[in-house]
Amino acid sequence: MSPSEITERSIQSGFLKTEGATPDATMAAQLYLDIKNNLRSPFKKAGKGKFTLKVNEESAASSELIVAKQNNIVRKELRKLLHAMDPYKFELLMGELLQQLGYENVIVTRQSGDKGIDVVADLTLKGITDVKTIVQVKRYKESNKISGDTVTQLRGSAQVDQRGLIITLSDFTKGAKEEARAPNKMPVSLVNGEKLLDLMLENEVAVTKESLPLYSIDSDWLDSFNNDNLLQKPSDKRRGIWPLPGGAESQVDCLINVLDAVQSGANTKNKLTKWFLNNISNVNSEASANSYSTVPRSFGLTDIVNDKIVLTEAGIQFLDSRSLNFLYNTINDNVFAIEEIVEFIESSETSLSTPQVLDFINETMNADWKSNYQTQVRLNWLLCMGKLQKIDSKFAPIKS
Repeated sequence: MSPSEITERSIQSGFLKTEGATPDATMAAQLYLDIKNNLRSPFKKAGKGKFTLKVNEESAASSELIVAKQNNIVRKELRKLLHAMDPYKFELLMGELLQQLGYENVIVTRQSGDKGIDVVADLTLKGITDVKTIVQVKRYKESNKISGDTVTQLRGSAQVDQRGLIITLSDFTKGAKEEARAPNKMPVSLVNGEKLLDLMLENEVAVTKESLPLYSIDSDWLDSFNNDNLLQKPSDKRRGIWPLPGGAESQVDCLINVLDAVQSGANTKNKLTKWFLNNISNVNSEASANSYSTVPRSFGLTDIVNDKIVLTEAGIQFLDSRSLNFLYNTINDNVFAIEEIVEFIESSETSLSTPQVLDFINETMNADWKSNYQTQVRLNWLLCMGKLQKIDSKFAPIKS
């Protein structure tokens, strides 16, 4: 079910009582974060914007889930085959993986006398630096976790200019993770069994990727460049929106100026386009001006009546009040993924980057956006409306 369906049924059944204004958005954020951060989460993704219980996995039907189930079968079979491999051949396979990841001069050491080092390799970063890496490979069973002693032993085998990497089919103890991150010591990266399988599948090492053609209309992309929003259903929230010129911090001020211009007579598409060209210094083309002129309409602040641009009731009220809360509520009523972004960032324990927010939207709201653009536009508007703050290029809620 979708987060909104789960919320509705939970309220109807008496499992959930809420006085919040955005229960659907809260549900989406909590489900996403629980799956991402809780290894024992009872929930599972079941395709774009859909969730199911792990115990009900068989009953959830979607093309994405079919693919996910097949990939999960492959992961389990691959792990079983890796456990059954000859240890030295497993080391050779890890050497192949490192080459696929971009390491150079990969050498798998001899089976004896290697001082605990199974592979040595160089990682060259854009020709700027060369990271010499020593690798230890542990083909352990899942119940046999790597301890901090293994990290310490690897450091003891390293030279001054080397870095460490431990790859295992099992996992690492808390002590091993802490030791690997210990300050003022040689850095040691850790790859556990789940990450190892991810890397092998992503880089097609010991697996092959099959592709079947499955097409769908990318209406979000089209809507971003379709000023009249012809693909937009009347009941849908707008997915493709634009910023306004003047920089991320000045968009609300620019919006007020645009609404003033409409009220003062720039009330046709042609007139408003000319207003942008004549009044905004960094708007130099009719195409850009024409796109900017659609922003108030996409927010529900203007409409077109008898070929004239008019302020809606919401537009008039915002222009009179200049209330950022009113503007936020109006935009949220008309634009896709606004309250969900705010709820997600407020639910997170750490500040979030634009790609992290994009991932959340794609995973929980069936967006399938290929780039950060639409996410970044929304984040910038939310900054202007005082709903978020920016900390070191990441986004966090405003602390009360």
